[in-house]
Amino acid sequence: MSYQPPSGPNPYDPQQPPVQNPYEQPSGYNTPPPIYRTEGPGFMPPQGQGSYAPLPLGQAIQGLPGQYIKILTKPSVQSFAEEQYKADWGIIWMQLLFLGVIGSIIGFLGLAMGNTMSMTPTTGDSMAATALVSRLFAGGASVASLIVVVIGFFITTGIQYLLAKAFGGNGEFKQQAYSYLLFNVPLTVASNILGLIPIFGTFVGFAGIIYTIILNVFSIMSSHRLSGGKATAVVLIPLAVIFLVVLLCVFAVVALLMSAAIHTR
Repeated sequence: MSYQPPSGPNPYDPQQPPVQNPYEQPSGYNTPPPIYRTEGPGFMPPQGQGSYAPLPLGQAIQGLPGQYIKILTKPSVQSFAEEQYKADWGIIWMQLLFLGVIGSIIGFLGLAMGNTMSMTPTTGDSMAATALVSRLFAGGASVASLIVVVIGFFITTGIQYLLAKAFGGNGEFKQQAYSYLLFNVPLTVASNILGLIPIFGTFVGFAGIIYTIILNVFSIMSSHRLSGGKATAVVLIPLAVIFLVVLLCVFAVVALLMSAAIHTR
């Protein structure tokens, strides 16, 4: 029996179009952006995002819980790098609004718990006055909570952005801000809720601060393509300055009290 060549086009014929590799992704395939190495051998400078566009706001909100879980349970530079290209100002503002509302609600609960624990027999007029003051305080606290969240967020991320640029970072502020919220929102909410428990909340809050610093370092490394040492400096320098300022203020207050006590003798 003679050999029969296979039918079909000859793949080695230069006149025939090239055969598509079944393992090769077709053109226009929405692949994730490259994971950039930090400083050192093999460092890849940032490139354009290509066809990537922000997700619709509703879809972005639905995806946030999964992103929070991923960042908290798989903390790494790569985890942040895989999520930071979803950054958009709409979803950033929505998370800040959420933090302000949650802070207000938890503040109301703390106020209600305090009023319940300190409740004493009072007259009707006294109870009405107390309720009015509580409502006014709660309303003011709601607005103040949102303002504090927004101002604190931009001050923190702004200072870190300037420091990252000073250390040679080449990231965008929007991506850095989005990466910051991916760990700050869930940890802040958990800390506020656990803070209602007097002793247990204190210990958990301290552990949360340490974990926040670690995640913040990873986020700066990913957003600005910085080494671990430089990213750590970006995160710790503002904290060190705040600690020194608070320490100086405490010393100044103690000195004033001691001076006042000496003069009253």
